[in-house]
Amino acid sequence: MTKQAMEQFLSKIQQDPAGLKGYNARIQFDFTDTEESTLISFDGNNAHVAKDAQAPDCTVSISSKNFEKLTTGQMNPQTAFLMGKLKSKGDMSHLLRLSSLLTYYK
Repeated sequence: MTKQAMEQFLSKIQQDPAGLKGYNARIQFDFTDTEESTLISFDGNNAHVAKDAQAPDCTVSISSKNFEKLTTGQMNPQTAFLMGKLKSKGDMSHLLRLSSLLTYYK
């Protein structure tokens, strides 16, 4: 399910890259319930799963169920963070930008 939600999120970005507005960063999603990780590279006008081992700018820890809710607009990113359903390590400015991306692509 998490892989499908991630693919749908990336597909939305590829169909309408205007929401990125030149955003460049690497965000790693650590799924707490499946112990899987996915590193996403946002490259200005595109986003894809990164295959290399470069360090992320920000790491987000979240359950796969809550990630699916975020990407479909069923959960507000700020509320998820405040309730502890989403945790972050690294540059917090990337978490704020991710929040606007999730809102744009819900």
